[in-house]
Amino acid sequence: MLLRRDGRSARPSGALSDADVLIVGAGCAGLSLAWHLVERGLGGRRLLLVDPRTEYGRDRTWCFWNVVEHPFEDLVTKRWSRWRVRHDGPWVERSADGLRYEHLPSDAFYDRVLARLRAEPGVELRLGTSAGEIVEHADGVRVETSGGTLRAPIAFDSRPPPRRAASRPGRDVAFLQHFEGWQIEADRDAFDPTVATLMDFAVPQKHGVHFFYVLPYGPRRALVEATWFGTEVPGDDVYETALVRYIRESLGVTEWRITDREAGVIPMSAEPMPIRLSERVYRIGLGGGMAKPSTGYAFQAIQTFSEGMAARLDHDTLPEPPTPRTPFQLFQDRVFLSYLSRHTSRMPATLVGLFEQVEPKLLARFLSDRSSPTNALEVMAAMPIRAMTAETLRSYRLWLR
Repeated sequence: MLLRRDGRSARPSGALSDADVLIVGAGCAGLSLAWHLVERGLGGRRLLLVDPRTEYGRDRTWCFWNVVEHPFEDLVTKRWSRWRVRHDGPWVERSADGLRYEHLPSDAFYDRVLARLRAEPGVELRLGTSAGEIVEHADGVRVETSGGTLRAPIAFDSRPPPRRAASRPGRDVAFLQHFEGWQIEADRDAFDPTVATLMDFAVPQKHGVHFFYVLPYGPRRALVEATWFGTEVPGDDVYETALVRYIRESLGVTEWRITDREAGVIPMSAEPMPIRLSERVYRIGLGGGMAKPSTGYAFQAIQTFSEGMAARLDHDTLPEPPTPRTPFQLFQDRVFLSYLSRHTSRMPATLVGLFEQVEPKLLARFLSDRSSPTNALEVMAAMPIRAMTAETLRSYRLWLR
């Protein structure tokens, strides 16, 4: 019998449970938690994952600096030792000994994790299964799915949050980072595969703060991504028009074929997102605040959280979850987003200025939520002092409400 620390059964009463741990949504966060649970050993527990998709493919690309260890480092397919940004002036190019910007394709991650889970006797993966709200009752949870009712003593909801930028008046500032990317193959050599373009703001600033992101895999192959920070997601035609124009005018490529596409919407909010929704229901992934509010980086944070959560489940069937980031890290993100909301036109120059003025390793750790408070203050000091001081004071007052 699965027991809680207090000796009471953690399984639903009055009905047999379908699993000891239920994960609703088998994307990055759901699969990562399952991976770490299996790697630690299920110890007789039954793990069930449900997801509406019927197959997996390369639906996104995860990129990050190599400042956090994770179990999928061998799946990284490309590393850049140089990166650049620009606004209305020349390129600002940076590098640092030992620092790399890394690329991990989602299909490699999916293949690795799914193979591991399917080889584990205690794991069941139900694809093509949509799920409704997770409902908690006396000694368990219940969720209605397209394949019937599921019951378990504990559930993790990794489904993405709504596509909206919901700010609570006087308390929080929220944006959406939304993007569409094309992996293209040009008809001639057009890219320098040794340099990643992280932010090119030298484009029309419409529909919010707008930049392009270019990851070259070879002289003719690259991921070209149109990204915005804003409050609404535009129609598909906006992305296509922007991508075609940038590829032709900025990259100088007139003939190309699209080999893959990806798109996404990432909430950017410093409002703390509760992970534990109730005693037995947890929200993980983007809905659980795993993405860094000011940048959208999430993959490494998801791995760190999943490893910690799996360890806690070894000792307590209903544990308190790890926190993805400290209150100070949330506070500095709120200051940053508050500045963005009031000084939108300055944001391209401000971001480029950070890359120009801050030591690369320090900035990479800051952008990855791995800097100390002292280092974070050094980064913030590189931003416009008067405006940032005002936002810091304003955010401090709002944070205490």
